Amino acid sequence: MSLTNATPAYGTLFKMGDGEVSETFSTIAEVGDFEAPDIELETVDATSHDSAGWEESIATILKGNDPSFDLNWIPSDSTHDETTGLLYSILNRVRKNFQIVLPNAAKTFSFSAYVTKFTPKQPVKDKLSAGISMKITGPITVS
Repeated sequence: MSLTNATPAYGTLFKMGDGEVSETFSTIAEVGDFEAPDIELETVDATSHDSAGWEESIATILKGNDPSFDLNWIPSDSTHDETTGLLYSILNRVRKNFQIVLPNAAKTFSFSAYVTKFTPKQPVKDKLSAGISMKITGPITVS
Protein backbone atom coordinates (compact mmCIF):
# COMPACT_ATOMS: atom_id res chain seq x y z
CA MET A 1 0.00 0.00 0.00
CA SER A 2 1.47 3.34 -1.00
CA LEU A 3 1.09 6.54 0.97
CA THR A 4 -0.32 9.66 -0.61
CA ASN A 5 1.91 12.47 -1.75
CA ALA A 6 -0.84 15.04 -1.14
CA THR A 7 0.33 18.37 0.26
CA PRO A 8 -1.72 20.29 2.81
CA ALA A 9 -2.89 23.70 1.57
CA TYR A 10 -2.58 25.21 5.04
CA GLY A 11 0.16 27.83 5.05
CA THR A 12 -0.42 29.10 1.50
CA LEU A 13 0.45 32.81 1.38
CA PHE A 14 -1.33 35.58 -0.54
CA LYS A 15 1.18 38.41 -1.03
CA MET A 16 0.92 41.98 -2.31
CA GLY A 17 3.76 43.97 -3.90
CA ASP A 18 4.66 47.49 -2.84
CA GLY A 19 5.13 48.77 -6.42
CA GLU A 20 8.71 49.92 -5.85
CA VAL A 21 11.48 49.39 -8.42
CA SER A 22 12.98 46.62 -6.29
CA GLU A 23 9.58 45.24 -5.36
CA THR A 24 8.98 43.76 -1.93
CA PHE A 25 6.01 41.46 -1.31
CA SER A 26 4.17 41.42 2.02
CA THR A 27 1.85 38.64 3.11
CA ILE A 28 -1.73 39.91 3.28
CA ALA A 29 -2.77 39.36 6.89
CA GLU A 30 -5.52 36.98 8.01
CA VAL A 31 -6.65 35.67 4.59
CA GLY A 32 -9.17 32.81 4.74
CA ASP A 33 -9.99 30.28 2.03
CA PHE A 34 -9.17 31.18 -1.55
CA GLU A 35 -8.10 29.58 -4.81
CA ALA A 36 -5.28 30.55 -7.12
CA PRO A 37 -6.72 32.21 -10.22
CA ASP A 38 -7.93 29.89 -12.96
CA ILE A 39 -5.90 29.97 -16.14
CA GLU A 40 -8.30 29.66 -19.04
CA LEU A 41 -7.54 29.26 -22.74
CA GLU A 42 -10.06 31.01 -25.00
CA THR A 43 -10.86 29.28 -28.29
CA VAL A 44 -12.83 30.18 -31.42
CA ASP A 45 -14.59 27.98 -33.92
CA ALA A 46 -12.53 27.53 -37.09
CA THR A 47 -14.77 24.97 -38.79
CA SER A 48 -14.96 25.36 -42.55
CA HIS A 49 -16.36 23.48 -45.51
CA ASP A 50 -12.90 21.88 -45.80
CA SER A 51 -13.14 20.39 -42.28
CA ALA A 52 -13.51 16.62 -42.17
CA GLY A 53 -17.07 16.76 -40.83
CA TRP A 54 -15.83 17.66 -37.35
CA GLU A 55 -15.86 20.97 -35.57
CA GLU A 56 -12.41 22.58 -35.44
CA SER A 57 -11.22 25.17 -32.96
CA ILE A 58 -8.11 27.30 -32.61
CA ALA A 59 -6.56 28.70 -29.45
CA THR A 60 -6.63 32.48 -29.01
CA ILE A 61 -5.77 34.19 -25.72
CA LEU A 62 -5.09 33.06 -22.19
CA LYS A 63 -7.27 34.56 -19.50
CA GLY A 64 -6.82 34.74 -15.75
CA ASN A 65 -10.12 34.35 -13.92
CA ASP A 66 -10.47 36.70 -11.02
CA PRO A 67 -9.65 35.70 -7.44
CA SER A 68 -11.80 36.60 -4.46
CA PHE A 69 -11.45 35.83 -0.77
CA ASP A 70 -12.55 36.76 2.72
CA LEU A 71 -10.21 37.97 5.41
CA ASN A 72 -10.34 38.86 9.08
CA TRP A 73 -10.33 42.63 8.61
CA ILE A 74 -7.78 44.48 10.70
CA PRO A 75 -8.37 48.14 9.75
CA SER A 76 -4.94 49.24 11.00
CA ASP A 77 -2.95 46.50 9.22
CA SER A 78 -0.70 47.84 6.44
CA THR A 79 -1.94 45.18 4.00
CA HIS A 80 -5.59 46.11 4.66
CA ASP A 81 -5.64 49.87 5.35
CA GLU A 82 -6.33 52.97 3.25
CA THR A 83 -2.68 54.09 3.29
CA THR A 84 -0.87 51.14 1.65
CA GLY A 85 -3.23 48.14 1.72
CA LEU A 86 -6.10 46.63 -0.20
CA LEU A 87 -8.39 49.53 0.70
CA TYR A 88 -5.80 51.97 -0.68
CA SER A 89 -5.64 49.97 -3.91
CA ILE A 90 -9.37 50.21 -4.60
CA LEU A 91 -9.77 53.84 -3.49
CA ASN A 92 -6.91 54.96 -5.72
CA ARG A 93 -7.54 52.59 -8.65
CA VAL A 94 -4.04 51.17 -8.33
CA ARG A 95 -2.97 48.02 -10.14
CA LYS A 96 -0.70 45.95 -7.90
CA ASN A 97 1.37 42.83 -8.28
CA PHE A 98 0.32 39.80 -6.25
CA GLN A 99 1.78 36.39 -5.51
CA ILE A 100 0.21 33.21 -4.23
CA VAL A 101 2.93 31.08 -2.67
CA LEU A 102 2.09 27.44 -2.04
CA PRO A 103 3.39 25.71 1.12
CA ASN A 104 7.09 24.81 1.13
CA ALA A 105 7.49 27.24 -1.82
CA ALA A 106 6.27 24.42 -4.10
CA LYS A 107 5.00 26.92 -6.69
CA THR A 108 4.33 30.64 -6.91
CA PHE A 109 1.54 32.16 -9.01
CA SER A 110 2.32 35.80 -9.89
CA PHE A 111 -0.07 38.29 -11.49
CA SER A 112 -1.16 41.94 -11.62
CA ALA A 113 -4.67 42.89 -10.56
CA TYR A 114 -6.98 45.66 -9.50
CA VAL A 115 -8.96 45.32 -6.28
CA THR A 116 -12.50 45.68 -7.60
CA LYS A 117 -14.53 45.10 -4.44
CA PHE A 118 -13.84 45.67 -0.75
CA THR A 119 -16.86 44.60 1.29
CA PRO A 120 -16.54 45.28 5.04
CA LYS A 121 -18.72 43.11 7.28
CA GLN A 122 -19.57 43.98 10.91
CA PRO A 123 -21.98 41.33 12.25
CA VAL A 124 -23.18 41.78 15.84
CA LYS A 125 -22.19 38.24 16.88
CA ASP A 126 -19.05 37.77 14.83
CA LYS A 127 -15.69 39.32 13.93
CA LEU A 128 -14.86 42.18 11.58
CA SER A 129 -14.20 40.74 8.14
CA ALA A 130 -14.05 41.88 4.55
CA GLY A 131 -14.72 40.29 1.19
CA ILE A 132 -12.15 41.10 -1.49
CA SER A 133 -12.60 40.73 -5.26
CA MET A 134 -9.94 41.33 -7.91
CA LYS A 135 -9.66 41.73 -11.68
CA ILE A 136 -6.52 40.25 -13.19
CA THR A 137 -4.87 42.18 -16.00
CA GLY A 138 -2.08 40.61 -18.01
CA PRO A 139 -0.33 37.27 -17.67
CA ILE A 140 -0.23 34.82 -14.78
CA THR A 141 3.19 33.28 -14.35
CA VAL A 142 3.96 30.10 -12.47
CA SER A 143 7.40 29.45 -11.09
